[in-house]
Amino acid sequence: MKNIFSILLFSLLVISCDLLTTRDPEEPDKPGSNNIPATSPQILFQNLKNSINEKIAENYLACFVDSSFLRKRFSFVPASGSVTQYPVLNSWNFTSERQYFTNLRANLSQGGSITASFSDAVNTPQGDSVIYTLNYSLQISSGNPNLAGNYSGSALFKIFLDSRNQWVIVDWQDIKKENLLSWSDLKGRTY
Repeated sequence: MKNIFSILLFSLLVISCDLLTTRDPEEPDKPGSNNIPATSPQILFQNLKNSINEKIAENYLACFVDSSFLRKRFSFVPASGSVTQYPVLNSWNFTSERQYFTNLRANLSQGGSITASFSDAVNTPQGDSVIYTLNYSLQISSGNPNLAGNYSGSALFKIFLDSRNQWVIVDWQDIKKENLLSWSDLKGRTY
């Protein structure tokens, strides 16, 4: 009798607490619909721009080399003078790139925005790679006065086709224009 009472009590407890029912699954974080396989350099840089504007880290990071698909490592050469102000730029790598973008998103999560635009793109094929140069402008609206503003300059990218037949950024050199803030300044301020 004692066992039956214990079983009934336990059953009542389990049923009333709803412990054994499944919950509705959560929607996963989805990459934006604007991200498509980068089968051309133009698509790669459109994906880069869209991922920045939409603040989607997965899409942003997908623009860079993944050593699982290409035996190369990402490198970043900051704009002249930026390393003295932001020493972290001296040893910048893919992990730094991820941290920068994560921090940027966090700083913009409370009503801030970023608008990236690219112009005057030129691509120069070099065998298994392409040198891609462009002018950029990043307009940041943020409550953080250290981030808000316009960042402009030029960039030189060396891109490669990986084993998936997609273009990825392997090398990135930032080039400062006059006395304007550059992408290197944004990375240094955000990291």
